[in-house]
Amino acid sequence: MSLISRMSQTRKILIILVIFYAFGVFWLSFPPTKGIIETLTPYTLLMNLLLLMLFHKPWTVKHIVLFAVIAVSGFLVEVAGVQSGLVFGDYQYDHVLGTKIFGTPLIIGVNWLMLIYFVYHLTGRTKINRLLQIIAGALMMVTYDIFLEPVAIRMNMWNWSDNQIPVQNYVAWFFISIVFLSLLHIFKVKAENKISRGLMAVQAGFILSLNIIYRFI
Repeated sequence: MSLISRMSQTRKILIILVIFYAFGVFWLSFPPTKGIIETLTPYTLLMNLLLLMLFHKPWTVKHIVLFAVIAVSGFLVEVAGVQSGLVFGDYQYDHVLGTKIFGTPLIIGVNWLMLIYFVYHLTGRTKINRLLQIIAGALMMVTYDIFLEPVAIRMNMWNWSDNQIPVQNYVAWFFISIVFLSLLHIFKVKAENKISRGLMAVQAGFILSLNIIYRFI
């Protein structure tokens, strides 16, 4: 029996994702292909969420409702942010994230749900109390955004007024994450997922790699 045939389904999928994202990093590093690869961003986010949800268990009505609430609320808070500038600061979404309503890409709610799920699942496996899990998860969200921002700007996902990312943005990320994570904890959502940590690691590796590369090109 070959090594590949002995691998679990989860491991095979993660290997495919590593290869997929590695190619993404490579082609995003070259101006002639960068624009083409950027257009795949919303489809990649949707694919990641579908994979995440495919491996999630258990599924109950509570899970469906809460996940939908987070996705829709994430979208709505971004709408408020874009339209008012009072939530995250003065920013606008560019074209890369796809179809927009009120200047906000529909896929952005998917991104909020996915990231919140990642950190909820990860911190939920620790032995610290729930309050510390929520705070740790919110800090992880802020840290992720710190590394995401320069990549997102270079990939034409969004842009900031005067090219300055305000501290307000990170403060908003922290408190919004607190709310979403608290919601999952209050309703005691169980999240068993064989692919969550691996998928989170792959995405983090993608962001970190582009951070390094974009410093030199």
